[in-house]
Amino acid sequence: MSQRKDENSVPGVLIIGGHVQGLGIARIFGKNKIPVVLLDTTSVNLTRHSKYCQKCIKYKEGNLLETLLSLGNQKQYANWLLMPTNDKHVGILGDHKEELSKHFKVSTTNSKALSYFFNKRHTYKLASDLNIPIPTTLTADSWEELSKLNIVYPCIIKPAVMHTFYSQIKKKVFVCNNATELKQNYQRAIELIPKNEVIIQDIIPGNSEHQYSVCFMFDGEEPLVTLSARRARQHPPDFGNATTYAETVDIPELVVSAKKILKQINFTGVCEVEFKFDTRDNTYKFLEVNPRTWKWHTLAEKSDSPILMSLYHYMYDLEPIIKNDQKNASFRHLITDIPTILKMKLSKINYPKTKKNIKYAVWDSNDLLPAFFEILYLPYFILKR
Repeated sequence: MSQRKDENSVPGVLIIGGHVQGLGIARIFGKNKIPVVLLDTTSVNLTRHSKYCQKCIKYKEGNLLETLLSLGNQKQYANWLLMPTNDKHVGILGDHKEELSKHFKVSTTNSKALSYFFNKRHTYKLASDLNIPIPTTLTADSWEELSKLNIVYPCIIKPAVMHTFYSQIKKKVFVCNNATELKQNYQRAIELIPKNEVIIQDIIPGNSEHQYSVCFMFDGEEPLVTLSARRARQHPPDFGNATTYAETVDIPELVVSAKKILKQINFTGVCEVEFKFDTRDNTYKFLEVNPRTWKWHTLAEKSDSPILMSLYHYMYDLEPIIKNDQKNASFRHLITDIPTILKMKLSKINYPKTKKNIKYAVWDSNDLLPAFFEILYLPYFILKR
């Protein structure tokens, strides 16, 4: 994008959520002379300390829609781009897209796509209908139904709707090694989520060395920008909730499968499509779609895959940015990756070595304050999570 002298003439970006993911969004748009303002429920975040963040607006938990509508009535934010950073934000923007679109550009995709991706029962059916391999997946709406199924152990119980489950217990799954554990964990699960959101799934062997993602700026039919990566280290190593190190890869069959899913439901916007390689049958099993940015999205900047700037051009009808090849690069979040490596060494878990051409999650010699405040805030982050 050509740089304009008067930033006030350029529609800016309202980032919702200001940790590592939000910081990366702010830096990418800020470096392209696009104004950035942050919305968050806490002032203890990294993005507000970036030189690319013009302002941080704090809002009360549960009041996101009201806050956005209030900002929408202010001329200075007219036609700005909304960038959510978690599934809860995406859900709110998706549910109120028509109303919010009167004031902003809403980057969230269509409601049909969200209905598929927010409920994994629908997601897995979609993939199966498209003949895309998935882990063995079972559903039952009661213990009586579940007890009659032919279940192979170990297995996991996971929620169809992740963000409501994870927000309560800070875990993605319950691991079940036998029928007794299955029953116990099923009872725990239905105390947290409705019975019709319970999924029982096969455990694909291996840790994060087998985790892959294909990421896009997608226009409903084809990708404008494509990025493929292995999420080689994560915390925790088995069912991680945070990637600590990722590296670019070239696996064309993953791109084909991911494109097939997104095209089927006319997806538009940025997303991450996740897979895991199953060594038992040498297939890549589809796991989920995140219809938003993800923690390590700044790998795209280092690999010359302009996902966010392509989104911006798409939303404002500017000259299309199309780039579906990538340079070799890696992403590393030092403050989480170093302890992850230590834990893997102590547990004698093999892990891929760090490659060159690294994009650091927080450290940036041209934008130092976020790295300083990450260390300062570390005790708070540990206690909170």
